[in-house]
Amino acid sequence: GAGSGGVRASRFASTLYGARAAICEMPFSTISADDLGGLGGTCVLRGCVPKKLLVYASKFSHEFEESHGFGWAYDTDPKHDWSTLIANKNTELQRLVGIYKNILKNANVDLIEGRGKVVDPHTVSVDGKLYTAKNILIAVGGRPSMPDIPGIEHVIDSDAALDLPSKPEKIAIVGGGYIALEFAGIFNGLKSDVHVFIRQPKVLRGFDEEVSKY
Repeated sequence: GAGSGGVRASRFASTLYGARAAICEMPFSTISADDLGGLGGTCVLRGCVPKKLLVYASKFSHEFEESHGFGWAYDTDPKHDWSTLIANKNTELQRLVGIYKNILKNANVDLIEGRGKVVDPHTVSVDGKLYTAKNILIAVGGRPSMPDIPGIEHVIDSDAALDLPSKPEKIAIVGGGYIALEFAGIFNGLKSDVHVFIRQPKVLRGFDEEVSKY
């Protein structure tokens, strides 16, 4: 796994302790699968980084509205192009993947691309080719968990929400945690009709009470 944990561990093993290190990661994809992943892992490719880019994009609509009170006037309402946002987001992800490749190269860490499988305490098979090592570190991260409920075939997860081919005119978000509300804020700012469904009387249970209440 070549996410934040795996990259840092392999770099330090090589540069600080002189170990001969290699890291295994699946080919790049904006949406994870059994055979697709990418350097940088969840945070860089399907979490923090793309989410922040979409948050930044969504904030402009509120700023356009507020600017009228400061004397700004527009001949036409600003228009947003979703395809441009997603294309530029993916370009940035590819740039970051390149940076991670250079980080590993400069640390003398070998990158092995493919799906790894632990065969025994000292052997990993990557797409059928065997590699041996004194120590094996598992840092594979995680993927969204989809509940086994009726209608689940109609649902998207957070990976897909960050890489939709077109902006949804209406979206239902099930859950009231901070990730659900981040997506609600993103799509609301981009002028989708957003509905949040929760089981409890308020969102953000377990977080700061003032944030949850207001």
